[in-house]
Amino acid sequence: MALVMTQGPSALEFENQVVEVTCTDALSKGNLVEFTLANEEYAACTKSTAALNGAGVLMGIALADVAAGAKGNIGVRGQFAATCDSEVAAGNALMASAGHAGNLDVIAAPAGGGTTTGKIVGIALGASASDTDLTQVLFDGITGFSSQSL
Repeated sequence: MALVMTQGPSALEFENQVVEVTCTDALSKGNLVEFTLANEEYAACTKSTAALNGAGVLMGIALADVAAGAKGNIGVRGQFAATCDSEVAAGNALMASAGHAGNLDVIAAPAGGGTTTGKIVGIALGASASDTDLTQVLFDGITGFSSQSL
């Protein structure tokens, strides 16, 4: 499956793809999650960290608050409200935040002129004023929009 778009009344609209899985961690609406691979399937998710930026990681967005151990709806592709770090502006390419678990953030160049590869999973459709704001994001947590050497 891919990110599917249609012509809306005034702009492009995107079909939301959602799954229901067990959430290992307590989640707030908009948190970025990683799907957990166990026994040859993805049946659970955990709140994201910066370590999850690899190209082989599958991610999603919590669509509502979820208690630890409960099942929750997780958006995997489409347009969703996501928690983003405060410096996010409309049009920014986004990946898992290095500073705030469960957030998306702009792509930051590594210190000391080094390189790293990160999976771009979102495009900000608006700006985020604080680290807890819900910001509209075009999101693809399965294939992403690209993997970029930084």
